[in-house]
Amino acid sequence: MSSILVTGPNGFLGYHVVKALDARGECPRVLFSPNMDPGDPGAKALKALNVSIVEGELDDMDSLREACTDVDLVFHLKFTIAMGGGDEVEQSLLRGNVVGTRNLTNAAAEAGVSRMVVSSSSLAVGINAKPELLDENSDWKEHAFLLPYAVSRREAEQEALARPAGEAPDIVVINPSFTLGPDDYVGAPANSLVKKMSEPGFRLRAPIGFGLLDVRDYAQGALLAAERGRPGQRYLLSGENIDSEKLLQQVAEVAGFKPSSFLISLKPWYLRPIVAILNTWKSLRGQSSQVSPRLFDLWDRYAWYDTSKARNDLGWKPRALRESVQDTIEWQRGRSDV
Repeated sequence: MSSILVTGPNGFLGYHVVKALDARGECPRVLFSPNMDPGDPGAKALKALNVSIVEGELDDMDSLREACTDVDLVFHLKFTIAMGGGDEVEQSLLRGNVVGTRNLTNAAAEAGVSRMVVSSSSLAVGINAKPELLDENSDWKEHAFLLPYAVSRREAEQEALARPAGEAPDIVVINPSFTLGPDDYVGAPANSLVKKMSEPGFRLRAPIGFGLLDVRDYAQGALLAAERGRPGQRYLLSGENIDSEKLLQQVAEVAGFKPSSFLISLKPWYLRPIVAILNTWKSLRGQSSQVSPRLFDLWDRYAWYDTSKARNDLGWKPRALRESVQDTIEWQRGRSDV
């Protein structure tokens, strides 16, 4: 790799990819927003690594063309996250995820970039009503998760994979699941859940199955996808398939306490009215909803995934969940700002 560009380098996933490249002796070019707060913890941690910073935005083609100049490989890891709904949120997701991916892919093609790894989401593969694993070829019509965020991630990867075969850059997509791990300067949702669960007295459970992925395994998967991934293919990256109750048991064991035997199950029938009231209040104030009702489609569903393709094609192997939980809790306990 003679020259590498990473978008979203100050995010949880992006930082760990840059850190893995740094450990290999690479000095990647990283795309920073000109509006980035210099005091941002992720930005400060990133600047401690061996990187070359360029400024640009996914909606600015000139800055993207400049960022892609003399680059062989692009890791596209910047994406917009929003769990709400409504026109404003959906337009933001469209601009940040779909149009942003299109712009970067076009800029990379114009600059002669040979390969591009696009980070999507396991939710773009779908969720299952049965406790069975989904893979990269699962039928979206049957397993679709219609939360606007998930739909935008699927549309973004389809945008990237729509490039004609044989035209540069070669596109490889990775689909990570719920990601946790140390060195989290942005407050990843999975880490926030682990932190709450590590406090004695936590009693909540949600009837949702999910795969958990160590962020360090994500980074290795991204690098392996760049080296060995087949153009035009997507690769699920996920670790242990679990539910909230089993995760609580593991967290409690690592944290050194016995979890409560009485857990309160979060049911959609009483959460939906609360969300509806909050969204109505937001609407009356001219603000977008923060929680889409589609989020409740996860209830009694299984975001469980088969990672055989990544293991076989890439030689990728995730670590045990207990190691991830332990390292996450130890890192959180060593900081006062998480």
